[in-house]
Amino acid sequence: MAFSQPAERYVRAGILLEDKPVSELARLGLDIDHGIYLPGRLLVADLSSSELEQVRKAGFTVKVWIADLQRDYEERLYAAEPRGDFCSGKPMPNYPTPANYTYGSMGGYHTLDEMMAVLDDMRKRFPHLISARIPLTPAPAHTWEGRRIWYVRLSDNPDTDEDEPEVLYTALHHAREPNSASQMLYFMWYLLENYERDPQVRYIVDHAELYFVPCLNPDGYVYNQTTNPQGGGLWRKNRRPNDNNTFGVDLNRNYGYFWGSNDVGSSPNPSAQTYRGPEAFSEPETRALRDFMQAHRFVFVLNYHTHGNLLIYPWGYNNAIADPAFPLYAALLTRQNAYKTGTAGQTVGYAVNGVSDDWMFAALDAYALTPEVGPSFWPLPQQIEALNRENIWMNLATALCALHYGEARDVGPLFLTQSTSSVTVEFVRYGQQVGPFTVSLTPLTPEVQAVHPPQQVISPALFDKQFLSFEVHLKDNIAPGSKLSFALQVSNGAYTQTTVVDKFYGGGAVRVFDDRAISTNQWAGTWAVTQEAYCSAPGAFTDSPNSSYAPGANSTFISSWISLPAQALSPRLRFCARWEIEPYFDYVQVHAWDGAESIPLCGRYTKPGTGKQPYGEPVYDGLQRDWVEEYMDLEALAGRSFRIAFVLRSDSTVQFDGFYVDDIVVEYDDLSVGVAPEPLPINLWSQPNPADAYAQVWWGRSEALADDRAQLMVYDALGQLVGVWTVYPRAGEYVELPTFLWPSGTYIYRMQTAQGASAPGRLIVLHR
Repeated sequence: MAFSQPAERYVRAGILLEDKPVSELARLGLDIDHGIYLPGRLLVADLSSSELEQVRKAGFTVKVWIADLQRDYEERLYAAEPRGDFCSGKPMPNYPTPANYTYGSMGGYHTLDEMMAVLDDMRKRFPHLISARIPLTPAPAHTWEGRRIWYVRLSDNPDTDEDEPEVLYTALHHAREPNSASQMLYFMWYLLENYERDPQVRYIVDHAELYFVPCLNPDGYVYNQTTNPQGGGLWRKNRRPNDNNTFGVDLNRNYGYFWGSNDVGSSPNPSAQTYRGPEAFSEPETRALRDFMQAHRFVFVLNYHTHGNLLIYPWGYNNAIADPAFPLYAALLTRQNAYKTGTAGQTVGYAVNGVSDDWMFAALDAYALTPEVGPSFWPLPQQIEALNRENIWMNLATALCALHYGEARDVGPLFLTQSTSSVTVEFVRYGQQVGPFTVSLTPLTPEVQAVHPPQQVISPALFDKQFLSFEVHLKDNIAPGSKLSFALQVSNGAYTQTTVVDKFYGGGAVRVFDDRAISTNQWAGTWAVTQEAYCSAPGAFTDSPNSSYAPGANSTFISSWISLPAQALSPRLRFCARWEIEPYFDYVQVHAWDGAESIPLCGRYTKPGTGKQPYGEPVYDGLQRDWVEEYMDLEALAGRSFRIAFVLRSDSTVQFDGFYVDDIVVEYDDLSVGVAPEPLPINLWSQPNPADAYAQVWWGRSEALADDRAQLMVYDALGQLVGVWTVYPRAGEYVELPTFLWPSGTYIYRMQTAQGASAPGRLIVLHR
């Protein structure tokens, strides 16, 4: 018997938690694992009209953001509103758009038939790299409405299941999450089109088997495309007919590990969005994927969902981290898209049960993770490509981690100040396969006479971090300011990864503005110094010390005038920040103002404004409780004078703690600073190192040193002078430093005389 149920209106709502646990909402069976979550303060969720009434009856105060999500989507779709001139601070490579990638007819997303046609087109164009569509399970297994679930294999021998590491990518567990599939099709085209010209892509495709399931929930997906052919359909579950005349099971609550362990992480109510089904693996879709995975040995699985810009890993059912490798892998995978990582409890605020990742890791030892892509269930067509592109690295890195893979990066200073200097390289192994790596540093510019050793062979353990030092010898006639380029290469015998490392001979960083939040002498406006939270002692600036910001706030904090020379190299604004700001309505922006024009600046942690915020412009909102170091490019301001302004705006209802900023620096690199002289022949060392309460710096000296008195200079990691001690550099003597007064961290010390300075030493302070 077929059942129908009336379509409901959906709203986007901000639910004020008022220190209540979010699990109280989960008990109602709501889908609260998407959207914005500020612990103890706010949850933003898309709710049906009946769910909205449930929330209000449960005693929660609700602030409706968007009264009709479907109408809002259609209005924005037809208006084709641009995103705005938003510049992302994410370090995103310019991945080429696949020439064969197409948009679908459903608001830019593919219908199910269009999706299958894309897979068929891939096979037609690249039969040597991708298989034809294959049913996930043999006949007669079908969904409730009689549809098949399809997969494809992408490899150098796609029609043969070889003995190679296997990686699985799935999409559309939930029917209203089409971007999970669009990014997958985009990535598949990227692999196929770049196989012949990209060594990294060729290495992956030649040495691994990649499996793709672009639509695990075809019934629910077709239901959305039927009810909302232009996109915007909000049906989540599959289409199982339930006994209470409702439809659907949440497929991502139907897996067999800790299925139904409580009614918070899943719901026994068939009407609920998180209904787990009558028993584990009750649904044909989850049974099909279970049987398919049991017939393979997948090393990694990415189960793509939307939305929230998250990467979630097990455990879901109890919030413990299932394996210490998960956060390390997650940090690598989110390097470019900067998604928030963690367990369900760390990301969406409550434990879940019966989810795919838990079962896949517990039953099959597969490292399974869930990306939550983007800002909403149905981003506008003009947003799709950027969201697809920001997951290219996540997909590539997942495949690389199944293979013999490691990374080297330069961690030394930008400027080499001696004719014989060293370049320090950090190496980390991420791949599951064991074997040696050859790390080499090859000069690309003639000013470099030699590098010793030219290469080093290592065989590190998984996640082992090794530091390799390469001694660089420069030619005698090298001019200060010369650019030095090197090829840093990592070879595993089958694939060589190359990055270019640039250095400069001479030069250094020049600071034109520096404020450690001791006073507001360099600022105008209503912000003030607070000691309640800071990045470095003694304080930080904030918009509202010891309280939340005011309703209807229009608060500005503007610096004194700052000037950058025209020849400034890599000018930047750096600062530490943390914040708690109501999303959608309130925001903080950073501006550069030259007296006539105010330029909003973007950084690593800004996001495009939405709702009542400046649309598409870089803003801060939401929750960032830990201090982060922000970086903003000031290239456009070279040769100009300007002021930096921090601006907070709020509406008249909900108020949060606000914005904190500390250690504000404007600086640039200058190649004309010059080359440092050779260090004095004084040997310095410290003990204990790491230090806690005290540290002693000892020295030895050469008889060639003429001075009888010197100064021991100590600097923190930001280059700020911590203290100066007058010493008499006789061999075997020492000075005692009161490190109990200093914050934990890294410090640099050197001895200074009229003849010059010694080579620096490094002291780590660690308060236990």
